[in-house]
Amino acid sequence: HESCMGAVVSEYFVLTAAHCFTVDDEKHSIKVSLGGKKQEWEIDQVLFHPNYDLNAKTAKDIPEFYDYDVALIRLSKKLKYDQTIRPICLPCTEGSNQALRLPLTTTCQQQMQELLPAKDVKALFVSELTKDHRKILTRKEVYIKNGERKAACERDALQAQGYEKVKVVSEVVTPRFLCTGGVIPYADPNTCKGDSGGPLIIHKKSRFIQVGVISWGVVDICKRQQHAPSYVRDFHI
Repeated sequence: HESCMGAVVSEYFVLTAAHCFTVDDEKHSIKVSLGGKKQEWEIDQVLFHPNYDLNAKTAKDIPEFYDYDVALIRLSKKLKYDQTIRPICLPCTEGSNQALRLPLTTTCQQQMQELLPAKDVKALFVSELTKDHRKILTRKEVYIKNGERKAACERDALQAQGYEKVKVVSEVVTPRFLCTGGVIPYADPNTCKGDSGGPLIIHKKSRFIQVGVISWGVVDICKRQQHAPSYVRDFHI
């Protein structure tokens, strides 16, 4: 019984990670809870990214390959938005152009330069905590290493279990990934297994814009109680 996070992107769809599911998952076995409510939503189908293939590189001794690790869950009933259920902004949309107060002629590339300039970019993800037997969501701030620290961040992927034989980091970290974690400029909090599929968010002009889906990490530090090593990194697609 695996639990993952996701983000509401429209009245029918939740964006999450493809690896949260197997192809054999029956749709009645998948439930979605939203907005901290007890109610569970039934799902209609899970749509995997057509290029996602976890086993694509097993012949190269890469047991799991997370490129295109995204999926959309289609809910069987239309959502009603309220105080706790709202859609997140997605980049490369007219809505994000308006939210960022950019001209309507702004291209996707220009919008991404605005959101993800070539430097350390402040971002956040949401994690679930159990407090007094209640589950609460907590916001964790991280830096996307998108400038001079990017290469070092990506290189640490080779420390991940199962990647011992990988020689070239680009075999596992494609240009579609964003990297967080490490101790510079600040010690970033790391994601845990249950955070997978959740949004990596940039908070800009009072709006929350999703720039990635939490996909995989170098070490599951939540299993280990001791101090996290500096090479603990997380990858978002």
